Amino acid sequence: MNQLLSELLLGLYLGLLAALFPALIAFSIGFTFKYVTDVTVPGFGVVVLGGALAGISGGLMGLIDPEIADNLAGMTAIAVILMACLWAHSVGDKLAIATPRKLTLESIRSHKLSTDVLDRVDNLGRVRVTVAGEVDDIEGYPPLPEALREEIRTDDWKLPADRSLAELEAELTTKLLDEHELAEVTVRIDRKGKARIAAAPSIAGLSRRVPEGMRAVSIETLVPTGVARGDLVTVRLPDGDVSGPVVSARTHGAAPEEPEPEPEPDAEEATGESKPRTLRRAPTTTGGEGQVTIACSLEESRRLLAEGSAPTVVRSRGSRREYEAIGILRRGENRFEKLAVSPGSVLDGSSLGTAKFRTSYGVAVLAVRRAAEVITVPREDVVLQGGDELIVVGRRGNLRSFAEAVA
Repeated sequence: MNQLLSELLLGLYLGLLAALFPALIAFSIGFTFKYVTDVTVPGFGVVVLGGALAGISGGLMGLIDPEIADNLAGMTAIAVILMACLWAHSVGDKLAIATPRKLTLESIRSHKLSTDVLDRVDNLGRVRVTVAGEVDDIEGYPPLPEALREEIRTDDWKLPADRSLAELEAELTTKLLDEHELAEVTVRIDRKGKARIAAAPSIAGLSRRVPEGMRAVSIETLVPTGVARGDLVTVRLPDGDVSGPVVSARTHGAAPEEPEPEPEPDAEEATGESKPRTLRRAPTTTGGEGQVTIACSLEESRRLLAEGSAPTVVRSRGSRREYEAIGILRRGENRFEKLAVSPGSVLDGSSLGTAKFRTSYGVAVLAVRRAAEVITVPREDVVLQGGDELIVVGRRGNLRSFAEAVA
């Protein structure tokens, strides 16, 4: 009985002696991971690491002796070490939860661009972001086509310089998804304005344009002139009409009209010439026998497939007066900009009436957006505040001068 008690006490002594260093490491790991990333490290991993550290530090050297390792003292020492590591990890995890956070991954991403990059900000408050290195593939997706990879790598973007890194990454991700129709994108921007990009090509073409729960069905028909994607059409069937949006259309023997190219804004700025913007037109069909693909329900798709061919009628969607107004303004060599009023600027605290935008800057304010409200067609008594976003319209040179005043 005395020998059993002595072995138990020896095991407790050796365990406490060897557990000091690995328990400290387990505490540090539990606290750091939970505090910075809000992730709890699995206890099993901490226990395994603690046992390895105890052996490396030499605290368990005495347990390697067969006379100790094979008896109660050795088993007790090992149990004490593992339980001490698990307890220290739990304490560190709980302490991290109770500690007010000031350093997190999210706060790190809230940093802004460095002052060296801000020296390259243009008159509109934008900075050029370029791709650093090659565009990587995303695991689990097909590799990017080399032409698309090179296009993304050599492209650059102008983004607002006053945004945080996380906001810049989110905006660039949206631009890449929209402009290149990618399946997935990850973006990391450093404080020097260099972006690391990984992207995956779209693995769907037509299916991306079909609303969820609907089917795309093609039918042979007499295609009217000028049918474009998004038009609403009605297919005349003997057992009832089927209506739906057009997801694609073509005339046999003739390719759809290509959209007209739009001049690059940067080229106009470089030459200093103000040129009317060429508006993009959606690809449309020429008249004649062809094929129209529409989105419809499952039951309607079965009826269309059973028929094969049928006459098609394009439905009116009415006139969009706002687009007509925008077109008139652009034909007058005007353009639109969204600008933020900087605190302390000449416009901070001024009303629209006293600022006299039309006479002083040659621009018109169409809307004022604030955190709590959006004021469309604002009256002259609206007082501007620092942080307000203004939607303005005017010619390029006037907008440039107005942007300097806002900043």
